[in-house]
Amino acid sequence: MIEVYNLDGMPVYKYRSAANKSFEISELESKGLPCGVYFVKIKTSRGIETSKLLIC
Repeated sequence: MIEVYNLDGMPVYKYRSAANKSFEISELESKGLPCGVYFVKIKTSRGIETSKLLIC
């Protein structure tokens, strides 16, 4: 599962996928999120990873 949060910690996007389907960052760009800094939390069977994302 992929979750995207704004700088205030509010969720702005959630994506659940089948185990065999990959995620493309262009899917986020097409959702109409305004330019800014976001945090992306990725949950997998191996654990949780959080990264920053800049959309312009």
